[in-house]
Amino acid sequence: MGFSAIMGDSLQNEILHMYRIVLACWMKSATRWVIAIIVVGSMASGQQQTHAQVKVLTVCEVLAEVNRYADSAVIVVGRMERSVSLIDRYQFLSEDKCEHPVITHGHVWSNKIQVWTGSEKGMPKPPRAKLQLEPSTVAAKLGAVRQTTKLGTHEEPYFKKDGNSIVYAGQKLRPNEWAVVYGRIARMPRLSEDCGAEGCGGDNVPLMLIAEPYNVHRIAEDGRLLAEHQ
Repeated sequence: MGFSAIMGDSLQNEILHMYRIVLACWMKSATRWVIAIIVVGSMASGQQQTHAQVKVLTVCEVLAEVNRYADSAVIVVGRMERSVSLIDRYQFLSEDKCEHPVITHGHVWSNKIQVWTGSEKGMPKPPRAKLQLEPSTVAAKLGAVRQTTKLGTHEEPYFKKDGNSIVYAGQKLRPNEWAVVYGRIARMPRLSEDCGAEGCGGDNVPLMLIAEPYNVHRIAEDGRLLAEHQ
């Protein structure tokens, strides 16, 4: 075999070897892309599935399993109470006679979850979706709440006109309401503090439900949203 033929075969073999290397690299890269697409697709499917299966819970059910529901987006049914003063206004979902209240360091916390619709730096973000609630599911949870819980009332300040001024005139009793809220559960900052059996003071609330204002609904006894919130 001549020298030129040998060089031709060597060059051909070298080119074939380089082609195989390039092909192997391309296949490895392509495989990575396929895996990435599958993972992203699975994550998206998981998010959609989770979104479609948002749990509807009573206040007591959330309080009974804080570790399970903390940092989760859930729908909570309960009695809406308000704490109103001249300068502050707070909302709470509550339920009476919870069998498993939150207890830390010997202190029993109230059966309440604060509803927070504001936005502050560093706080967890509320779910953005606007859910279409199923009245029968909400009504079933409300029925469980009403077995132990009456609506009751809360006090709110009222004002009257005095000449050209509006002045504080005292407190009036206002009825509480049934409500359903879709939001994200978060622990109150003081929940982990050891303040003894007497607690840390304040509103004595262990959890917060962070929600968009449009996901806070007053409801009727049959689970329907009241007109101004539909």
